[in-house]
Amino acid sequence: MTKCAETDAERFAQRRSAIDLIATTRARAIRSALFGSYLFRVNPMGPEPADTRAHWLEVLREQYEAIARAAALVQGTDPIRIVPDWVCSWIGQHGAEHPKSVKAFVHMRDLTHAVLLAAEAEDVTRLKDALDEHLRVGRSGFFESVTEFCDGLWAGLDTTRHAEIEQAGAAGKAIAKTLTRLEQIGKHVRLVSLNASVEAARVGDAGRGLGVIAVEFKTLAEEIQMLATTARTDIAAMTGTAEPGKLAKSDPKLR
Repeated sequence: MTKCAETDAERFAQRRSAIDLIATTRARAIRSALFGSYLFRVNPMGPEPADTRAHWLEVLREQYEAIARAAALVQGTDPIRIVPDWVCSWIGQHGAEHPKSVKAFVHMRDLTHAVLLAAEAEDVTRLKDALDEHLRVGRSGFFESVTEFCDGLWAGLDTTRHAEIEQAGAAGKAIAKTLTRLEQIGKHVRLVSLNASVEAARVGDAGRGLGVIAVEFKTLAEEIQMLATTARTDIAAMTGTAEPGKLAKSDPKLR
């Protein structure tokens, strides 16, 4: 589905989903430190089963992949190409305006990768050093950087959505003006139909052909009015900027 074919609600949902994905980096960083610590600690009750440690390592790997994806998103790309390109570009533009926050994401990605590599190698010394640095950075403003970045995206999203609503409202008003003209044409057609009916009745049999034309004109006028009324109702529902009942109200002279 192209951006043009998507509704405002769908575009809003896609951006919101991407923001939520980035925001989870805070929890991912905490979980990576937690499971890294599980793999580092010495259990006084004895070593954990191999399958338990394998599970912990897999969870750690999942956290790294999610953090790496978020770090790519704030730079304008999605490694697995699920987030639409236009959403990535929107996020990337925000990232370009906030390089310090982007640097924080990239740094946490690298630190989490270091923890993962040390855990995979079962190198206790490297794992301890990697965890110490990971925890230090996490406590030194990383979570605040994520929050600030996401808050900025939300603010931009609200501004964009407001602009889209205004554009839809303006388009609705322009179409409503066109519909008003269409209703005027329908009114004129209806009057022509009535005049033709009167003339056909006046001349009797000689006016049968005119009578048929009058009926066709009347049908055409009614169809114009029906289409205009339906279009007005649709515009009201789509834009939410006008009263549907008022927009859909037909000209009593055309009934």
